[in-house]
Order: sequence, then C-alpha cells, then structure tokens
Amino acid sequence: MDLFAKRNPEKIQRTQEIKARVTQLLSLNDDVTVMVTELNCQDDDCPEVETVIAIFEPGKDKIQITLHSSIEEITEEEIERFCRNAQNNPQPTEASLGASGTVNPTV
Repeated sequence: MDLFAKRNPEKIQRTQEIKARVTQLLSLNDDVTVMVTELNCQDDDCPEVETVIAIFEPGKDKIQITLHSSIEEITEEEIERFCRNAQNNPQPTEASLGASGTVNPTV
C-alpha cells in the first residue's frame, strides 16, 4: 500500500455512495459504522482486487461481505443483495460474492 499515492476522487465518491446506500437500505443509526475498503490480494487463488463492505453496530456481531471487484464496479444489485442478506440473517455474517453473483458464506 502506497501511503503517499494520490487519492482518486471518483473512488472516494463511490465509496461514500455505497456507505450511504447501505445506511439507507438498512435504516442504520448514527452509531453504526459502515466500512467500504478495496484491497489488493497477493494470493494466487484470489482476484487481483476485492472490496469488503462491513457493518459494525455496537453490541452486535460484524456483518461483512467480500466482493470480487473494485469499488467502482460494485453494482446497485450487489449492494441490495448484501442488505437483504444482512436483514434476513441476524447471525454474524461473513461472505464472499463470486464473479457469478453467488454468495459464498465464509463464517
């Protein structure tokens, strides 16, 4: 990770849009943190870039999904699917969304 790299304004904007959409779809309060992070994977068996969306709510377990795409490539459908899964599953959730669009639990 290059700490001195210039920040990409489009990526920053899209990150904020994703956070706002997750907050809106799940009607989250101000005490809930939504994190959207793009990661470069160095392992042979993972995509070059993946994005993690996580929800941290005080007193509850983390809910997280890993999408095998960059922040700019995340679709509204993927955001909505993540939110539906978060609403329908009160248990701690950690999943990976493959290129085919299928959710693969990794709990």
